[in-house]
Amino acid sequence: MKKLLFFGLMIFFQTAYSQNLKTVYFKPPSTWTSACVWPNIIDPPPLIDWLAPPPMTKTCEGWYKFSAAFNSAEFVFNNCLYLGGSNNPNYLSVSVFTEDTIFYDFTEGPISNPPACLLAVNDPSKKIAVVKIFPNPVQDFINIESEKNFVAYEVIDESGKLVVSKDFQGGKIDIRNLKTGVYFIKLKSLSTESNVVKFIKK
Repeated sequence: MKKLLFFGLMIFFQTAYSQNLKTVYFKPPSTWTSACVWPNIIDPPPLIDWLAPPPMTKTCEGWYKFSAAFNSAEFVFNNCLYLGGSNNPNYLSVSVFTEDTIFYDFTEGPISNPPACLLAVNDPSKKIAVVKIFPNPVQDFINIESEKNFVAYEVIDESGKLVVSKDFQGGKIDIRNLKTGVYFIKLKSLSTESNVVKFIKK
Protein backbone atom coordinates (compact mmCIF):
# COMPACT_ATOMS: atom_id res chain seq x y z
CA MET A 1 0.00 0.00 0.00
CA LYS A 2 2.86 2.38 0.86
CA LYS A 3 4.50 1.69 -2.48
CA LEU A 4 1.26 2.48 -4.32
CA LEU A 5 0.90 5.72 -2.37
CA PHE A 6 4.50 6.67 -3.06
CA PHE A 7 4.28 6.10 -6.80
CA GLY A 8 0.87 7.78 -6.94
CA LEU A 9 2.28 10.90 -5.31
CA MET A 10 5.34 10.77 -7.55
CA ILE A 11 3.15 10.67 -10.67
CA PHE A 12 1.06 13.58 -9.33
CA PHE A 13 4.19 15.59 -8.62
CA GLN A 14 5.65 14.96 -12.06
CA THR A 15 2.37 15.72 -13.80
CA ALA A 16 1.99 19.01 -11.94
CA TYR A 17 5.39 20.12 -13.19
CA SER A 18 5.48 18.21 -16.48
CA GLN A 19 7.05 21.16 -18.25
CA ASN A 20 10.17 20.59 -16.10
CA LEU A 21 10.36 16.81 -16.44
CA LYS A 22 13.97 15.78 -17.01
CA THR A 23 15.96 12.57 -16.92
CA VAL A 24 19.20 11.74 -15.14
CA TYR A 25 21.31 8.88 -16.46
CA PHE A 26 23.76 6.96 -14.30
CA LYS A 27 26.31 4.26 -15.07
CA PRO A 28 27.34 2.30 -11.96
CA PRO A 29 30.45 0.13 -11.65
CA SER A 30 30.10 -3.33 -13.19
CA THR A 31 30.21 -4.83 -9.69
CA TRP A 32 26.85 -3.29 -8.76
CA THR A 33 23.80 -5.50 -9.27
CA SER A 34 21.34 -2.56 -9.28
CA ALA A 35 21.19 1.21 -8.91
CA CYS A 36 18.94 3.43 -6.79
CA VAL A 37 18.66 7.21 -6.59
CA TRP A 38 17.64 9.62 -3.84
CA PRO A 39 16.31 12.79 -5.52
CA ASN A 40 16.67 15.96 -3.49
CA ILE A 41 14.56 18.43 -5.48
CA ILE A 42 15.70 21.96 -4.66
CA ASP A 43 13.64 24.01 -7.11
CA PRO A 44 10.67 24.00 -7.26
CA PRO A 45 10.15 23.18 -3.58
CA PRO A 46 8.83 19.60 -3.43
CA LEU A 47 5.18 18.95 -2.63
CA ILE A 48 6.12 15.62 -1.02
CA ASP A 49 9.07 13.96 0.64
CA TRP A 50 10.52 10.83 -0.94
CA LEU A 51 9.55 7.94 1.30
CA ALA A 52 12.25 5.67 -0.08
CA PRO A 53 15.00 5.95 -2.69
CA PRO A 54 13.40 4.60 -5.88
CA PRO A 55 15.23 2.07 -8.03
CA MET A 56 16.45 3.33 -11.39
CA THR A 57 15.31 1.85 -14.69
CA LYS A 58 17.93 -0.17 -16.55
CA THR A 59 18.42 1.04 -20.13
CA CYS A 60 21.40 -0.12 -22.22
CA GLU A 61 25.15 -0.70 -22.07
CA GLY A 62 25.10 -0.68 -18.26
CA TRP A 63 23.24 2.64 -17.92
CA TYR A 64 20.24 3.40 -15.70
CA LYS A 65 17.80 6.31 -15.81
CA PHE A 66 15.38 8.20 -13.57
CA SER A 67 12.97 10.99 -14.52
CA ALA A 68 11.74 13.76 -12.24
CA ALA A 69 10.30 17.26 -12.51
CA PHE A 70 12.85 19.84 -11.38
CA ASN A 71 14.63 23.07 -12.20
CA SER A 72 17.55 22.20 -9.95
CA ALA A 73 18.21 19.12 -7.85
CA GLU A 74 20.83 16.96 -6.19
CA PHE A 75 20.75 13.26 -6.97
CA VAL A 76 22.47 10.66 -4.81
CA PHE A 77 23.09 7.47 -6.75
CA ASN A 78 23.79 4.34 -4.70
CA ASN A 79 23.91 0.55 -4.90
CA CYS A 80 20.61 0.02 -3.01
CA LEU A 81 22.33 -1.49 0.04
CA TYR A 82 20.69 0.39 2.92
CA LEU A 83 21.15 -2.11 5.76
CA GLY A 84 23.33 -0.21 8.18
CA GLY A 85 23.26 2.90 6.01
CA SER A 86 26.56 4.65 5.39
CA ASN A 87 28.13 2.40 8.04
CA ASN A 88 27.57 -0.61 5.81
CA PRO A 89 31.01 -1.38 4.33
CA ASN A 90 29.35 -2.52 1.10
CA TYR A 91 27.32 0.68 0.65
CA LEU A 92 28.56 2.93 -2.17
CA SER A 93 27.15 6.23 -3.38
CA VAL A 94 27.95 9.36 -5.37
CA SER A 95 26.04 12.64 -5.63
CA VAL A 96 25.67 15.28 -8.33
CA PHE A 97 23.91 18.65 -8.54
CA THR A 98 22.27 19.45 -11.86
CA GLU A 99 19.82 21.81 -13.51
CA ASP A 100 19.29 19.70 -16.60
CA THR A 101 19.45 16.22 -18.06
CA ILE A 102 22.80 14.73 -17.09
CA PHE A 103 24.82 11.64 -17.95
CA TYR A 104 26.88 10.61 -14.92
CA ASP A 105 29.42 7.79 -14.96
CA PHE A 106 30.42 6.58 -11.45
CA THR A 107 34.02 6.24 -12.63
CA GLU A 108 34.33 9.22 -14.98
CA GLY A 109 31.91 11.75 -13.50
CA PRO A 110 29.63 13.83 -15.79
CA ILE A 111 30.17 13.08 -19.47
CA SER A 112 29.11 14.94 -22.61
CA ASN A 113 29.39 12.03 -25.05
CA PRO A 114 26.70 9.52 -23.97
CA PRO A 115 26.35 6.25 -25.90
CA ALA A 116 24.17 6.28 -29.01
CA CYS A 117 21.75 3.77 -27.49
CA LEU A 118 20.68 6.34 -24.87
CA LEU A 119 20.23 9.08 -27.42
CA ALA A 120 18.12 6.81 -29.61
CA VAL A 121 15.80 6.08 -26.69
CA ASN A 122 15.23 9.80 -26.09
CA ASP A 123 14.89 11.22 -29.56
CA PRO A 124 16.63 9.73 -32.60
CA SER A 125 16.49 13.09 -34.36
CA LYS A 126 18.15 15.00 -31.53
CA LYS A 127 21.85 15.47 -32.01
CA ILE A 128 24.09 15.82 -28.98
CA ALA A 129 27.21 17.84 -29.58
CA VAL A 130 30.40 16.06 -28.57
CA VAL A 131 33.03 18.11 -26.79
CA LYS A 132 36.63 17.04 -27.29
CA ILE A 133 39.36 18.19 -24.92
CA PHE A 134 43.08 17.54 -25.33
CA PRO A 135 45.61 16.87 -24.03
CA ASN A 136 44.31 15.09 -20.96
CA PRO A 137 46.11 14.93 -18.52
CA VAL A 138 47.26 18.52 -19.18
CA GLN A 139 49.86 20.85 -17.75
CA ASP A 140 49.42 24.29 -19.35
CA PHE A 141 46.55 24.72 -21.83
CA ILE A 142 43.45 22.66 -22.66
CA ASN A 143 42.22 22.68 -26.25
CA ILE A 144 38.45 22.54 -26.74
CA GLU A 145 36.85 21.31 -29.98
CA SER A 146 33.09 21.26 -30.51
CA GLU A 147 30.45 22.28 -33.01
CA LYS A 148 28.86 24.33 -30.23
CA ASN A 149 29.79 27.96 -29.78
CA PHE A 150 30.74 28.35 -26.15
CA VAL A 151 30.85 31.84 -24.67
CA ALA A 152 31.99 31.20 -21.09
CA TYR A 153 33.39 28.51 -18.86
CA GLU A 154 33.84 27.55 -15.23
CA VAL A 155 36.49 25.30 -13.72
CA ILE A 156 35.31 23.31 -10.71
CA ASP A 157 37.54 21.22 -8.47
CA GLU A 158 36.78 17.70 -7.26
CA SER A 159 35.06 19.00 -4.11
CA GLY A 160 32.63 21.09 -6.19
CA LYS A 161 34.33 24.44 -5.49
CA LEU A 162 34.36 27.01 -8.30
CA VAL A 163 37.98 28.01 -8.94
CA VAL A 164 37.81 29.85 -12.31
CA SER A 165 35.01 31.64 -14.18
CA LYS A 166 35.83 33.43 -17.46
CA ASP A 167 34.68 34.17 -21.00
CA PHE A 168 35.63 31.48 -23.50
CA GLN A 169 37.77 32.66 -26.41
CA GLY A 170 40.18 31.09 -28.86
CA GLY A 171 39.43 27.45 -28.14
CA LYS A 172 42.00 27.22 -25.35
CA ILE A 173 41.79 27.38 -21.57
CA ASP A 174 44.79 28.36 -19.47
CA ILE A 175 45.09 26.09 -16.42
CA ARG A 176 48.74 26.82 -15.54
CA ASN A 177 47.78 28.31 -12.16
CA LEU A 178 45.80 25.28 -11.02
CA LYS A 179 47.20 22.81 -8.52
CA THR A 180 47.68 19.18 -9.52
CA GLY A 181 44.41 17.25 -9.32
CA VAL A 182 41.08 16.36 -10.92
CA TYR A 183 38.82 19.14 -12.25
CA PHE A 184 35.66 19.67 -14.29
CA ILE A 185 35.10 22.33 -16.95
CA LYS A 186 31.53 23.59 -17.36
CA LEU A 187 31.23 25.10 -20.85
CA LYS A 188 28.34 27.52 -21.40
CA SER A 189 26.68 28.41 -24.68
CA LEU A 190 24.21 31.22 -25.43
CA SER A 191 21.37 28.77 -24.88
CA THR A 192 20.50 27.37 -21.45
CA GLU A 193 22.51 24.23 -22.20
CA SER A 194 25.94 23.54 -20.76
CA ASN A 195 28.50 20.77 -21.17
CA VAL A 196 30.71 19.39 -18.42
CA VAL A 197 33.98 17.61 -19.13
CA LYS A 198 36.55 16.16 -16.76
CA PHE A 199 40.30 16.69 -16.92
CA ILE A 200 43.42 16.00 -14.87
CA LYS A 201 45.96 18.73 -14.14
CA LYS A 202 49.50 17.38 -14.02
